[in-house]
Amino acid sequence: MGEVDIRTNEYMRDNEHFADVFNYFLFDGQQVIEPENLHELDRSAAVFSFGPKSGKASVLEKSRDVVKSAVVKSDGTTTYQLLGVENQTNVHYAMPVRNMLYDAISYTNQVDAIAVRNRKGSKEGLTGAEFLSGFTKEDHLYPVITLVLYWSPDFWDGPHSLHEMLEPGNDDILKFVSDYRLNILSPADIPKSGFKKFTSPISEVFQYIQGSADKEELNRILQENPNFRHLDRESAELINAVTKSDLRFEEGEETIDMCTAIQQMRDESVSFGMKEGRKEGREEGMDDMAVVIQRLYDSGRTGDMQRALTDRDYLDQLIAEFCGKK
Repeated sequence: MGEVDIRTNEYMRDNEHFADVFNYFLFDGQQVIEPENLHELDRSAAVFSFGPKSGKASVLEKSRDVVKSAVVKSDGTTTYQLLGVENQTNVHYAMPVRNMLYDAISYTNQVDAIAVRNRKGSKEGLTGAEFLSGFTKEDHLYPVITLVLYWSPDFWDGPHSLHEMLEPGNDDILKFVSDYRLNILSPADIPKSGFKKFTSPISEVFQYIQGSADKEELNRILQENPNFRHLDRESAELINAVTKSDLRFEEGEETIDMCTAIQQMRDESVSFGMKEGRKEGREEGMDDMAVVIQRLYDSGRTGDMQRALTDRDYLDQLIAEFCGKK
């Protein structure tokens, strides 16, 4: 797992960031999901299946990036949900199938847990149909919602649903094929007014990423949003890693002035470019002089050699003559 993967996963494990993203995506920024009502779950998802003849179990195990249980209070009702985040810095062109599998495993594990509870706790016994599944008419599952966060200034150009992945030309039977739709949020999807609907610094992270491909747009964002003057270090380091900005922060500095950090980076870049330019110029000049001296030596023009070493204009004239430069 690379640095960006580690940083995005750790950032989204924070309950404040996690709740902020889902409140924006599901409830248009309303504070429905409270950070204190989120509880992290085991990221590994396993499902066991038994062969009909051998009776041996085969195990399919997948690991999510971040998954939490949520108690959601909305419209006077309280519901329990399972919320998962998959972090992507590159497009995954099979993402609908990948996420569909994650969600299917989550639902399967819920069914299995309910079946175990029913078989152990039923005093009257289960009916024939209920015994086979372990699931009764009164049992219900909790909804599972997986959100793909695409940490890029670009739009997601991969499929947004299972139907988009299927071979074209099957329109007649497509209505019989259950679809699976991706939930995707990327900085490019967020309108300018949308950043105000976040309540955590993830707003600045998304805003910076969205503008990172355009220097003028990024400058505007930094000037107009005062929060970039005192951004928490975790958010600043995530921005640095995702956008490959090569910003440098002082050791022990917990609040970052992104405007100052970017200006320092640009100043260093200009200074480095000037130094490299002077170095390359000196090296090129030495190469030209070596050509001139060698040509003069080969032709026996020792007097011109001496003059070239002390007369810059004459040296330039010889460089133009022998090296084809003006």
